[in-house]
Amino acid sequence: LLALRASQALQEAGFDVKILTATPVDPPVLSRVYGGVKLPEVIVKRVKTAEYASRLMPGRLVRLRRLLVYRQYMPLIEELRNEYDLVIDTQSNMPIPVDLVYIHLPVILEPYVKEYELRWRVYELLVKHLARPFKAPRAGRVLTNSTWTAHMVYKAYGVIPDVVYPPVDVEFFNLYASSDKREKLVVTISRFTPEKGLEKLVEAAKALPDYKFVFVGTVSAGSERVLGNIEEEARRSGLGNVEVRPNLPRTEVARLLGEASFYLHPPFPEHFGISIVEAMAAGAVPLVYRDGGGWYDVVSRVSSELGYCDVREVPGIIRRLEADRGLYEELRRKSIEVSKLFGYDNFKKSFLEKVSYVLKVKKLRQQREGLGTCL
Repeated sequence: LLALRASQALQEAGFDVKILTATPVDPPVLSRVYGGVKLPEVIVKRVKTAEYASRLMPGRLVRLRRLLVYRQYMPLIEELRNEYDLVIDTQSNMPIPVDLVYIHLPVILEPYVKEYELRWRVYELLVKHLARPFKAPRAGRVLTNSTWTAHMVYKAYGVIPDVVYPPVDVEFFNLYASSDKREKLVVTISRFTPEKGLEKLVEAAKALPDYKFVFVGTVSAGSERVLGNIEEEARRSGLGNVEVRPNLPRTEVARLLGEASFYLHPPFPEHFGISIVEAMAAGAVPLVYRDGGGWYDVVSRVSSELGYCDVREVPGIIRRLEADRGLYEELRRKSIEVSKLFGYDNFKKSFLEKVSYVLKVKKLRQQREGLGTCL
């Protein structure tokens, strides 16, 4: 989404844009998922070693696969820097030597749990080994998606990046925000992956039997176990108010959010959390884990009451807001207003300002090298 919207912003500003990717692209699918974004010219250069790793463990080893791609791409990237005015990277998650890098999360991560399994410790060591050659030289300029991620980037690479919030289709989801009659519905949107801890949210459903909890998200290889864990946890507790609805069309997701009283994000420190902003734009009051960019940069701007550290706190927050409809409506209105900070227009303005500055510096360098100086 970031790569597509950045390309769109550049094209609207008059640039000729090409996207280089190691993954074959299906334009109709991208258009359907991301709301009609127009693709520029796409150049596909596949990397066999990364594809072998993908087939070996579908849906896993993502950071390792990207590093395998970039080990093959670095000579090509050097050629591109001589051919194009600007080379922008949005996938390596490292400050590689291009003009502009957008880091979603550092490729070198701290473990999410202290008691890491041996196989994942070995994996982290392998990632760090493959990432070592990319440490120098640095990128021309580094961007990231939140101040929370910025501190992670600084910790990993010693670079303090500029924050450019990712573009959220606020206008589309806001079309579903007008209903003041909200159902007793709590919606969660997430990738169905183990680290999200989705099954823990069933604890909140157990304490709120009069609310319906719907889990929405994309399914990929390896999601079966996560889906099974949610359903098993609900079955073990004898709950009839938990529903899992994977791979819903975009309009159906927006409709659900437009009916929901609350949006509940998993107990996971999200680096930004696009789905959180989408839910706010649709008029659902967000409840998020009190860490990550989704908290510090987004939901804390609405109210400090909307964060939780333990899922067991969630029912109490919902009951308090249920009892004070005036406060609930105030937070709902404020959520919609805050969501507008993260729309495409603000992204485009901020992103193009960074692009303009990089081009200005590059042009000055070329002028000095071409004409000489007084030194």
